[in-house]
Amino acid sequence: MALRSLFHHKRPTLVLVGIGTLVVLLAGIGWATGGQVGAVDSPSKSPVDGNGSTPKKLDLNRASIEELARLPGVTMDVAERIVRHRPYKKLDDLVTRRVLGKKEFARIREQVVVGRTER
Repeated sequence: MALRSLFHHKRPTLVLVGIGTLVVLLAGIGWATGGQVGAVDSPSKSPVDGNGSTPKKLDLNRASIEELARLPGVTMDVAERIVRHRPYKKLDDLVTRRVLGKKEFARIREQVVVGRTER
């Protein structure tokens, strides 16, 4: 009944502008809070050490196969392929040498670095 009275109002444009303003205001509040209102904490996808802090990034030129296999989406076969194609000069070498595909690389990019190689 109340909804019907909104549309039979003498100034329906004013009512619609008011509703639109309310929607924009609520959307702005949601954006400002980062979508945290009523959000449930989900476990982090990035690995953490026993102290709860984020570990150092993994060096592609020095990490063991087991360490590499702990990265998201990296199987033992992929880890062995990463080790076989060493040394790396830059992160993009994983894709340019076709060790990983672009999607696989995107999953681990923030968790790995390329350190200096010993000569």
